[in-house]
Amino acid sequence: MCGIIGILSFKKEKQSLDNMLEIQSHRGDDDRGVWIEKIGDTYVHLGHNRLSIQDISSLGHQPFVSDCGDYIIVFNGEVYNFKSIREELIVLGYEFLSQTDTEVILYAYKAWGIECLERFIGMFAFAIVDKKKQNMYLVRDRAGVKPLYYYLRDDIFIFASELKGLYSHPKFIKEKNLDILPYYFQFGYIPAPFTIFNNCFKLKAGHYIEYDLVSDEYEEVEYWSVDSCYDKEKFDKSEEQTLEELEELLYDATSLRMVSDVPVGIFLSGGYDSALVTALLSDRNINTYTIGFENRAYNEAQHAKEVAKYFGTNHQEMYISNQDMLSKIEVLPFFYDEPFGDSSSIPTMLLSDMVSKEVKVALSADGGDELFCGYSKYIFLDKFSHIFSKSFQKFILKASLNLINKKSISIFNTTLPKRLKQTNIEEKYTKFKRAMSSPSLESAFVEASSYVERES
Repeated sequence: MCGIIGILSFKKEKQSLDNMLEIQSHRGDDDRGVWIEKIGDTYVHLGHNRLSIQDISSLGHQPFVSDCGDYIIVFNGEVYNFKSIREELIVLGYEFLSQTDTEVILYAYKAWGIECLERFIGMFAFAIVDKKKQNMYLVRDRAGVKPLYYYLRDDIFIFASELKGLYSHPKFIKEKNLDILPYYFQFGYIPAPFTIFNNCFKLKAGHYIEYDLVSDEYEEVEYWSVDSCYDKEKFDKSEEQTLEELEELLYDATSLRMVSDVPVGIFLSGGYDSALVTALLSDRNINTYTIGFENRAYNEAQHAKEVAKYFGTNHQEMYISNQDMLSKIEVLPFFYDEPFGDSSSIPTMLLSDMVSKEVKVALSADGGDELFCGYSKYIFLDKFSHIFSKSFQKFILKASLNLINKKSISIFNTTLPKRLKQTNIEEKYTKFKRAMSSPSLESAFVEASSYVERES
């Protein structure tokens, strides 16, 4: 994790840049750098907090300036396939000073323009200043793993890896955007492109901004969309072939993420997803880490320990109490900057504290349930998807659901065999009931993902 900062203004703002970097210093304390230059009438300020992952020497210092001086980059994240891209660029005549993916990104841009994004496999947020074209590109990765915020008002454009990096600028006005609160109450977070503040936005996943430093105008461009993947021609393969290819893809994906010049660990929860990541990397000497809870209903540490034992990992676990979690409440606003309602943020922060003492990089299995439809809502909606085109069947189902309340469904759940019992059954029943009252499958999915009813 690194931190990037940028200011575009009509005057030099070295002190503001330093202040913004200071408040993001927890993102990387290995190095700090700034670059300031006037292009046209605009002073371009770039800043970087570095956490060294690839090439931990001083050659990885950022902002990184190309050999000709015309291209400058600040970068947060990792491009996992940078070594193969580097080889392509060497064939084209490019020479490299460092072993970093940062330098590869910059020369890939120099060689292929912004189309270089199509070649990158990774998680990233970066800004490239092109002095020849007198513009700047602000880029966020396909899935939006790495954060990137920007603020535009009057004669100032600023961007940062965290909201706090922005509102430490003297021209940032903390004016709350109350119109977005329904999103928060419905989903537990504020989705892109919105933030809690007016005139302040998250760059959307799979998008970049092209900012013209002469005209002071910018355009936001989508370079990748998950919808485009679904629109591709479907392959015709057997189940055996599909499973073999999937295993190869998963192994390749996890192996690429182990390319690092510092130790890497794995967050192991005991569930299928993190167990799969551990299994795919079990041919290496890996460290796994788990959080345990005193409340047995929520504790999965024993499952994680069994997985770790089976694969022979260097395993550590830490049991946390209610007091441990309460101790993190006061620091949550500093790190999240805006309303965020995911209760897992507290144990994740405690686990990160433990892991950071030993490794700089940790893999998790976040996104596994979304990619492989692991949550119960996917299963139920798939089973009942046909009902949205059959009004009579839908009417009967809705009427049946109205005859059952949360209490009775909870009592029934206790009588089921262990393998069939559902956790949080009352909440799941309420969401399913709302989903089945929706006019379409799409709105049903939204209701099944929401904490509260849209009309509440």
